Amino acid sequence: MLGSYPTEPCGVLVLCDSHSSDSWSGTIFEKVSTNPSDSSRAAGPAYGEDTSFTDAELKVWHSFIDGGWALMAQISASFNAEGLSITDMRLLEIAAERDSAGISELAAAMHSGVSTVSRVASRLIDEGALERVASHADARHRLVRITDAGRDELRRQRLVRDAVIRKHVIEVLSPEEFEGLGSMFARIREGCD
Repeated sequence: MLGSYPTEPCGVLVLCDSHSSDSWSGTIFEKVSTNPSDSSRAAGPAYGEDTSFTDAELKVWHSFIDGGWALMAQISASFNAEGLSITDMRLLEIAAERDSAGISELAAAMHSGVSTVSRVASRLIDEGALERVASHADARHRLVRITDAGRDELRRQRLVRDAVIRKHVIEVLSPEEFEGLGSMFARIREGCD
């Protein structure tokens, strides 16, 4: 036997986009703890409590997941057609919002693992979209910041993203529904803290 399997749930695998020509080849999986004693686990129902969806909730959830995956497939196809990476764009967007940031800060903002963000940032540094800078607070700590070339690349990537979102979301929803969508996801994000 190669190894033993835990008798208690110890984690789930979270799908993360990776930079590749095929939208999901080379996909990176990250382990996220579901251990009830793990203090980083989000607050919610007591461990073991029945949290099953009602039929109505399940129908809504399936619509959300199916629509979300369909939208991500459209975004991925558009990015792949242009040789772009969704992960790169997200990292560049976050870096553009800050003067400079450490990899841990960027990873937290991306809801991704430090090792994943470190690999992406290293590649973007090699490509000239990001640059390493020294920390004023701690000379041992290295930060990154977006370069002018990175801002140009981000503008190009946003044009691709915006065209897909306009076609598949903004033009499909009323202005009120689109605004409501933003409000709903802001509340969901707050509930995840």
